Amino acid sequence: MRLETDTGYVVSEQAVLCGYSRHIGEYAVASAANALQAEGAQDIGIGVRIEIPVYGYTSRIHGLEKSVKVVCKERGIRLLQMDGKKNPALKFAQVSVQGIATVSKESICPGMEHVKAGQDIVLTKWIGMEGMLRIAEEREDELGQRFSGGFMNRIFSYRKETFAEREISIARKMGVTAICQITDGGVLAALWNLAQRAGTGISLDMKAISILQETVEVCEHFRLNPYQLTSVGSFLMVTDRGEELCEKLVGQGIKASLLGHITDNNDKIIRNGEEIRYIDRPAPDEIFKIFGN
Repeated sequence: MRLETDTGYVVSEQAVLCGYSRHIGEYAVASAANALQAEGAQDIGIGVRIEIPVYGYTSRIHGLEKSVKVVCKERGIRLLQMDGKKNPALKFAQVSVQGIATVSKESICPGMEHVKAGQDIVLTKWIGMEGMLRIAEEREDELGQRFSGGFMNRIFSYRKETFAEREISIARKMGVTAICQITDGGVLAALWNLAQRAGTGISLDMKAISILQETVEVCEHFRLNPYQLTSVGSFLMVTDRGEELCEKLVGQGIKASLLGHITDNNDKIIRNGEEIRYIDRPAPDEIFKIFGN
């Protein structure tokens, strides 16, 4: 959300995550902080609320609080407020993060209203990455019986990739028009929302969508669609210089691929060789299947 002031904008973002993983607070902080940085924010403050079921141990709250404090200190994020309590309406622990920052008019990202036909769409990192991490943490014992310790360690090594300061900084310096984080509903939801908010169409190459082999394996095990899996830390970026942006990001060791471009109609098309499919309205994120209905 943006609120214009005399000197610039006040921007805010919210992230709410649930689960058993002790890292859900970190992912919620990453989601809110990334979104604010994409708007142009530098000095970010957050408020955090941690809630657990009534039958949970109070130590669970303290563990989540500690992980949030650690990641805020590492990332230079101001922790303005944090409270924890038990909630009889919850089945799982839930972390809510509300981030806020001020951004000058010179620094604010142009946004969706400036997206136009002919611009390129760039994907950073990999789809389903954060969802894969959270699933592996929620079902670590089960996955550990199928996959080797080395494979599980490779999954957890991607935890640091959920923060995206470097790629956001590079993209903003290159004057990108819009930066959209891939959250609930995965890349398909993010693409749909991008086109809807911009009032345009999109045309993409399915083969250009990057996905980790670890994500493929985890999704196959649980019969999940990785294209509808949350991926905090991964972004869709709209720019006039897609190839140049990809080269710049890759040169800095950041995975990036040119997916396609913005079109002057309302069609949301993904091409896979000769096959053409249309993106449907966003569906519920696949990660919720892990928690049951």
